[in-house]
Amino acid sequence: MKLNFQANETNIVIQAEFAINGVFNPSTFANVGQLIYSVNGKQCMILDSFASVTNMLESAVQSPGTEAPIFSGLPYIRMVDQDATYQATSITLPHRLASGYLLKNKSAMLGTERFDKKIVAEFKQLGFHATVLKYCPMSLLHGVWFSQLEGGHHKISKSVSGNLVAEGVTVAVAGGVSMDNVRKQSANLDTSYFDRDGNKEAKPSELGIGMIPHSTKRYACDRVIGNFYINFGQIDSYKIPQSGKTLLKALGIYEVYHFLAKVPMHRSDCVMSLKTADANIDIQLNGTVIKDLDQAYAAVETAIEQCKTEKVLGSPIEVTVTLKDTEAKKDSKAKKD
Repeated sequence: MKLNFQANETNIVIQAEFAINGVFNPSTFANVGQLIYSVNGKQCMILDSFASVTNMLESAVQSPGTEAPIFSGLPYIRMVDQDATYQATSITLPHRLASGYLLKNKSAMLGTERFDKKIVAEFKQLGFHATVLKYCPMSLLHGVWFSQLEGGHHKISKSVSGNLVAEGVTVAVAGGVSMDNVRKQSANLDTSYFDRDGNKEAKPSELGIGMIPHSTKRYACDRVIGNFYINFGQIDSYKIPQSGKTLLKALGIYEVYHFLAKVPMHRSDCVMSLKTADANIDIQLNGTVIKDLDQAYAAVETAIEQCKTEKVLGSPIEVTVTLKDTEAKKDSKAKKD
Protein backbone atom coordinates (compact mmCIF):
# COMPACT_ATOMS: atom_id res chain seq x y z
CA MET A 1 0.00 0.00 0.00
CA LYS A 2 1.32 3.39 -0.97
CA LEU A 3 -1.75 5.58 -0.99
CA ASN A 4 -5.38 4.87 -0.13
CA PHE A 5 -8.19 7.33 -0.78
CA GLN A 6 -11.76 7.04 0.41
CA ALA A 7 -14.52 9.59 0.04
CA ASN A 8 -18.22 9.83 0.67
CA GLU A 9 -20.69 12.65 1.20
CA THR A 10 -19.51 13.26 4.76
CA ASN A 11 -15.82 12.40 4.94
CA ILE A 12 -12.57 12.49 3.01
CA VAL A 13 -9.99 9.96 4.22
CA ILE A 14 -6.50 9.84 2.72
CA GLN A 15 -3.82 7.40 3.82
CA ALA A 16 -0.33 7.92 2.43
CA GLU A 17 2.96 6.07 2.86
CA PHE A 18 6.16 7.94 3.65
CA ALA A 19 9.79 6.89 3.93
CA ILE A 20 12.22 8.25 6.51
CA ASN A 21 15.82 8.80 5.53
CA GLY A 22 17.94 7.10 8.20
CA VAL A 23 17.08 7.15 11.89
CA PHE A 24 14.62 9.65 13.31
CA ASN A 25 13.63 11.51 16.44
CA PRO A 26 9.91 11.16 17.25
CA SER A 27 7.67 13.49 19.19
CA THR A 28 8.05 13.28 22.95
CA PHE A 29 4.90 13.60 25.03
CA ALA A 30 4.95 15.11 28.51
CA ASN A 31 5.06 12.52 31.32
CA VAL A 32 4.86 9.72 28.74
CA GLY A 33 7.88 9.97 26.45
CA GLN A 34 7.47 8.23 23.11
CA LEU A 35 4.11 6.56 22.44
CA ILE A 36 4.92 2.98 21.40
CA TYR A 37 2.39 0.17 21.02
CA SER A 38 2.08 -3.21 19.29
CA VAL A 39 -0.21 -4.22 16.41
CA ASN A 40 -0.14 -7.83 15.14
CA GLY A 41 3.27 -8.35 16.71
CA LYS A 42 4.75 -5.26 15.04
CA GLN A 43 5.96 -2.28 17.06
CA CYS A 44 4.32 1.01 16.11
CA MET A 45 4.95 4.55 17.30
CA ILE A 46 3.03 7.83 17.14
CA LEU A 47 5.48 9.90 15.15
CA ASP A 48 3.23 12.97 15.31
CA SER A 49 -0.14 13.28 17.01
CA PHE A 50 -3.36 14.74 15.62
CA ALA A 51 -2.54 18.07 17.30
CA SER A 52 0.97 18.15 15.79
CA VAL A 53 -0.12 17.22 12.26
CA THR A 54 -3.03 19.66 12.44
CA ASN A 55 -0.56 22.45 13.21
CA MET A 56 1.51 21.41 10.18
CA LEU A 57 -1.61 21.40 8.01
CA GLU A 58 -2.59 24.85 9.25
CA SER A 59 0.88 26.22 8.51
CA ALA A 60 0.15 25.65 4.79
CA VAL A 61 -2.08 28.74 4.97
CA GLN A 62 0.20 30.82 7.19
CA SER A 63 3.71 29.47 7.51
CA PRO A 64 5.88 30.17 10.59
CA GLY A 65 7.79 33.44 10.40
CA THR A 66 5.25 35.16 8.16
CA GLU A 67 2.76 37.84 9.20
CA ALA A 68 -0.25 37.00 7.04
CA PRO A 69 -1.97 34.06 5.33
CA ILE A 70 -1.07 33.31 1.72
CA PHE A 71 -4.65 34.00 0.56
CA SER A 72 -4.96 37.79 0.55
CA GLY A 73 -8.76 37.78 0.62
CA LEU A 74 -9.00 35.52 3.66
CA PRO A 75 -10.17 37.42 6.77
CA TYR A 76 -8.20 37.17 10.02
CA ILE A 77 -7.26 39.24 13.04
CA ARG A 78 -3.80 40.79 12.94
CA MET A 79 -2.64 41.48 16.49
CA VAL A 80 -0.10 44.22 17.20
CA ASP A 81 1.13 45.69 20.48
CA GLN A 82 0.95 49.29 21.74
CA ASP A 83 4.00 50.15 19.62
CA ALA A 84 2.28 48.82 16.47
CA THR A 85 4.72 45.88 16.40
CA TYR A 86 3.32 42.70 14.87
CA GLN A 87 2.78 39.90 17.38
CA ALA A 88 0.54 37.23 15.83
CA THR A 89 -2.63 36.56 13.87
CA SER A 90 -5.80 34.72 14.83
CA ILE A 91 -4.38 31.83 12.79
CA THR A 92 -1.16 31.55 14.81
CA LEU A 93 -2.44 32.59 18.25
CA PRO A 94 -3.11 29.95 20.89
CA HIS A 95 -6.86 29.22 20.70
CA ARG A 96 -7.01 31.28 17.50
CA LEU A 97 -9.92 33.75 17.53
CA ALA A 98 -10.69 32.76 21.14
CA SER A 99 -7.25 33.77 22.41
CA GLY A 100 -7.07 35.42 25.82
CA TYR A 101 -4.92 38.11 24.21
CA LEU A 102 -8.02 39.22 22.30
CA LEU A 103 -10.84 38.32 24.69
CA LYS A 104 -9.24 39.39 27.98
CA ASN A 105 -6.97 42.31 27.08
CA LYS A 106 -8.80 45.52 28.05
CA SER A 107 -7.27 47.46 25.17
CA ALA A 108 -8.35 44.97 22.47
CA MET A 109 -11.06 46.71 20.46
CA LEU A 110 -13.19 45.49 17.57
CA GLY A 111 -14.40 48.70 15.99
CA THR A 112 -15.60 50.90 18.83
CA GLU A 113 -16.31 48.09 21.30
CA ARG A 114 -14.25 45.77 23.47
CA PHE A 115 -13.33 42.68 21.46
CA ASP A 116 -15.13 40.23 23.75
CA LYS A 117 -18.31 42.34 23.96
CA LYS A 118 -18.46 42.77 20.18
CA ILE A 119 -17.94 39.06 19.52
CA VAL A 120 -20.73 38.07 21.93
CA ALA A 121 -23.07 40.64 20.37
CA GLU A 122 -22.41 39.24 16.89
CA PHE A 123 -22.92 35.66 18.12
CA LYS A 124 -26.45 36.76 19.03
CA GLN A 125 -26.99 38.80 15.87
CA LEU A 126 -25.40 36.62 13.15
CA GLY A 127 -25.07 33.26 14.86
CA PHE A 128 -21.99 31.54 16.26
CA HIS A 129 -20.68 29.84 13.10
CA ALA A 130 -21.39 32.83 10.86
CA THR A 131 -19.52 35.18 13.20
CA VAL A 132 -16.41 32.98 13.32
CA LEU A 133 -16.56 32.59 9.52
CA LYS A 134 -16.77 36.37 9.13
CA TYR A 135 -13.68 37.14 11.22
CA CYS A 136 -11.49 34.03 10.81
CA PRO A 137 -12.57 31.03 8.68
CA MET A 138 -9.42 29.18 9.76
CA SER A 139 -10.72 29.20 13.35
CA LEU A 140 -13.88 27.54 12.09
CA LEU A 141 -11.90 24.96 10.12
CA HIS A 142 -9.33 24.06 12.79
CA GLY A 143 -11.47 24.40 15.88
CA VAL A 144 -11.93 27.10 18.47
CA TRP A 145 -13.20 27.21 22.04
CA PHE A 146 -14.29 30.49 23.59
CA SER A 147 -13.63 29.23 27.11
CA GLN A 148 -12.79 32.78 28.20
CA LEU A 149 -16.36 33.90 27.60
CA GLU A 150 -19.03 33.47 30.24
CA GLY A 151 -20.40 29.91 30.17
CA GLY A 152 -17.56 28.63 27.98
CA HIS A 153 -19.98 26.69 25.78
CA HIS A 154 -19.06 28.25 22.41
CA LYS A 155 -16.87 25.50 21.00
CA ILE A 156 -16.08 23.98 17.59
CA SER A 157 -13.93 20.87 17.05
CA LYS A 158 -11.48 20.67 14.15
CA SER A 159 -12.85 19.42 10.84
CA VAL A 160 -9.45 18.71 9.24
CA SER A 161 -6.77 16.69 10.99
CA GLY A 162 -4.28 13.86 10.64
CA ASN A 163 -1.56 11.86 12.32
CA LEU A 164 1.70 10.08 11.46
CA VAL A 165 2.38 6.52 12.63
CA ALA A 166 5.73 4.72 12.26
CA GLU A 167 5.48 0.95 11.70
CA GLY A 168 8.11 -1.71 12.35
CA VAL A 169 9.97 0.43 14.89
CA THR A 170 13.37 -0.53 16.29
CA VAL A 171 15.65 1.34 18.67
CA ALA A 172 18.86 2.79 17.24
CA VAL A 173 21.33 3.97 19.88
CA ALA A 174 23.55 6.66 18.41
CA GLY A 175 26.70 8.10 19.93
CA GLY A 176 29.33 10.69 19.36
CA VAL A 177 31.81 12.99 21.00
CA SER A 178 31.84 16.73 21.62
CA MET A 179 35.02 17.95 19.92
CA ASP A 180 37.43 20.26 21.76
CA ASN A 181 40.41 21.40 19.66
CA VAL A 182 41.75 23.54 22.50
CA ARG A 183 42.27 20.89 25.13
CA LYS A 184 41.61 17.36 23.90
CA GLN A 185 43.15 15.86 27.05
CA SER A 186 41.55 17.77 29.91
CA ALA A 187 42.14 15.39 32.84
CA ASN A 188 45.15 17.37 34.14
CA LEU A 189 43.67 20.82 33.46
CA ASP A 190 43.72 23.17 36.46
CA THR A 191 40.06 24.14 36.72
CA SER A 192 40.56 26.68 39.51
CA TYR A 193 40.65 29.40 36.85
CA PHE A 194 37.09 28.54 35.79
CA ASP A 195 33.80 29.54 37.37
CA ARG A 196 32.68 26.31 39.00
CA ASP A 197 29.51 27.61 40.68
CA GLY A 198 30.73 26.64 44.13
CA ASN A 199 31.76 23.12 43.14
CA LYS A 200 35.51 23.07 43.83
CA GLU A 201 35.75 19.46 42.65
CA ALA A 202 34.05 20.10 39.28
CA LYS A 203 35.35 17.89 36.49
CA PRO A 204 36.34 19.39 33.12
CA SER A 205 33.38 17.63 31.49
CA GLU A 206 31.04 19.39 33.94
CA LEU A 207 32.47 22.69 32.70
CA GLY A 208 31.96 21.74 29.06
CA ILE A 209 35.66 21.29 28.41
CA GLY A 210 37.50 18.47 26.68
CA MET A 211 36.40 15.63 24.43
CA ILE A 212 33.03 14.63 25.94
CA PRO A 213 31.44 11.39 24.67
CA HIS A 214 27.67 11.11 24.58
CA SER A 215 24.93 8.72 23.49
CA THR A 216 21.36 9.30 22.40
CA LYS A 217 18.40 7.13 21.50
CA ARG A 218 16.96 7.33 18.00
CA TYR A 219 14.62 5.03 16.08
CA ALA A 220 14.35 3.32 12.71
CA CYS A 221 11.18 1.98 11.07
CA ASP A 222 9.89 0.13 8.03
CA ARG A 223 7.59 2.93 6.93
CA VAL A 224 5.44 5.84 8.12
CA ILE A 225 1.71 5.98 7.49
CA GLY A 226 0.03 9.36 7.31
CA ASN A 227 -3.71 9.50 7.94
CA PHE A 228 -5.56 12.65 6.91
CA TYR A 229 -9.22 13.48 7.44
CA ILE A 230 -11.54 16.21 6.21
CA ASN A 231 -14.97 16.05 7.83
CA PHE A 232 -17.33 17.37 5.16
CA GLY A 233 -20.32 16.29 7.25
CA GLN A 234 -19.28 18.49 10.15
CA ILE A 235 -18.75 21.47 7.85
CA ASP A 236 -22.17 20.92 6.24
CA SER A 237 -23.77 21.06 9.70
CA TYR A 238 -22.65 24.66 10.28
CA LYS A 239 -25.29 27.36 10.02
CA ILE A 240 -23.53 29.32 7.31
CA PRO A 241 -24.19 29.90 3.58
CA GLN A 242 -23.14 27.21 1.12
CA SER A 243 -20.35 29.45 -0.16
CA GLY A 244 -18.81 29.46 3.32
CA LYS A 245 -18.98 25.67 3.51
CA THR A 246 -17.30 25.43 0.11
CA LEU A 247 -14.50 27.71 1.34
CA LEU A 248 -13.85 25.59 4.44
CA LYS A 249 -13.79 22.38 2.38
CA ALA A 250 -11.45 23.96 -0.18
CA LEU A 251 -9.09 25.11 2.57
CA GLY A 252 -9.02 21.60 4.05
CA ILE A 253 -8.31 20.04 0.66
CA TYR A 254 -5.54 22.58 0.00
CA GLU A 255 -3.87 21.83 3.33
CA VAL A 256 -3.77 18.07 2.77
CA TYR A 257 -2.51 18.45 -0.81
CA HIS A 258 0.12 20.90 0.45
CA PHE A 259 1.34 18.41 3.05
CA LEU A 260 1.61 15.62 0.47
CA ALA A 261 3.36 17.89 -2.04
CA LYS A 262 5.81 19.54 0.37
CA VAL A 263 6.14 16.99 3.22
CA PRO A 264 7.14 19.55 5.88
CA MET A 265 10.37 18.82 7.75
CA HIS A 266 9.17 19.51 11.26
CA ARG A 267 12.33 18.27 13.03
CA SER A 268 15.88 18.40 11.72
CA ASP A 269 16.42 14.70 12.52
CA CYS A 270 13.12 13.45 11.12
CA VAL A 271 13.24 13.86 7.34
CA MET A 272 10.41 12.18 5.43
CA SER A 273 9.60 11.76 1.75
CA LEU A 274 6.36 10.68 0.11
CA LYS A 275 6.63 7.29 -1.58
CA THR A 276 3.87 8.08 -4.04
CA ALA A 277 4.86 11.37 -5.60
CA ASP A 278 2.55 10.76 -8.59
CA ALA A 279 -0.50 9.96 -6.47
CA ASN A 280 -3.77 11.13 -8.04
CA ILE A 281 -6.44 11.56 -5.37
CA ASP A 282 -9.20 13.36 -7.27
CA ILE A 283 -11.32 14.94 -4.52
CA GLN A 284 -14.68 16.24 -5.66
CA LEU A 285 -15.81 19.65 -4.47
CA ASN A 286 -19.33 20.61 -5.54
CA GLY A 287 -19.02 18.43 -8.64
CA THR A 288 -15.58 19.73 -9.62
CA VAL A 289 -12.62 17.34 -9.38
CA ILE A 290 -9.59 18.71 -7.50
CA LYS A 291 -6.53 16.71 -8.59
CA ASP A 292 -3.49 18.57 -7.30
CA LEU A 293 -2.14 21.43 -5.23
CA ASP A 294 -2.53 24.07 -7.95
CA GLN A 295 -6.18 23.20 -8.49
CA ALA A 296 -6.75 23.18 -4.72
CA TYR A 297 -5.22 26.68 -4.45
CA ALA A 298 -7.45 27.93 -7.27
CA ALA A 299 -10.51 26.40 -5.57
CA VAL A 300 -9.77 28.39 -2.39
CA GLU A 301 -9.36 31.63 -4.35
CA THR A 302 -12.65 31.03 -6.19
CA ALA A 303 -14.46 30.23 -2.95
CA ILE A 304 -13.14 33.41 -1.30
CA GLU A 305 -14.38 35.53 -4.20
CA GLN A 306 -17.84 33.95 -4.02
CA CYS A 307 -17.99 34.55 -0.25
CA LYS A 308 -16.97 38.18 -0.79
CA THR A 309 -19.71 38.59 -3.40
CA GLU A 310 -22.28 37.25 -0.93
CA LYS A 311 -20.79 39.40 1.87
CA VAL A 312 -20.31 36.50 4.28
CA LEU A 313 -16.64 37.31 4.90
CA GLY A 314 -15.15 40.33 6.60
CA SER A 315 -11.77 41.89 5.86
CA PRO A 316 -8.48 41.49 7.73
CA ILE A 317 -8.65 43.59 10.91
CA GLU A 318 -5.79 44.93 13.00
CA VAL A 319 -6.31 44.82 16.75
CA THR A 320 -3.98 46.56 19.19
CA VAL A 321 -3.33 44.98 22.58
CA THR A 322 -1.25 46.37 25.44
CA LEU A 323 1.66 44.08 26.29
CA LYS A 324 3.95 45.60 28.92
CA ASP A 325 6.26 44.23 31.57
CA THR A 326 5.39 44.92 35.18
CA GLU A 327 7.43 47.58 36.97
CA ALA A 328 9.16 44.89 39.05
CA LYS A 329 10.23 43.09 35.89
CA LYS A 330 11.46 46.36 34.39
CA ASP A 331 13.58 47.11 37.47
CA SER A 332 15.05 43.60 37.42
CA LYS A 333 15.90 43.87 33.70
CA ALA A 334 17.48 47.31 34.20
CA LYS A 335 19.74 45.98 36.95
CA LYS A 336 20.89 43.11 34.74
CA ASP A 337 21.66 45.48 31.88
